[in-house]
Amino acid sequence: MIERFIRLMVWWFRKWYPIFRLVGEKTGREEYVETAIEVSEENFQNTAEAIGIELEGIDG
Repeated sequence: MIERFIRLMVWWFRKWYPIFRLVGEKTGREEYVETAIEVSEENFQNTAEAIGIELEGIDG
């Protein structure tokens, strides 16, 4: 169950990355948004490793 939740969360965030980037561009906070995306990806990967799942097959 937790694996499905993590996969859904990752998929959802990756679908929204272009929107986040657009908002960052419009507000002049591109660097902040890119840093937030990078940290999110690292957190997803760390969580996946901790519970033993593979995220490579999830596309955004």
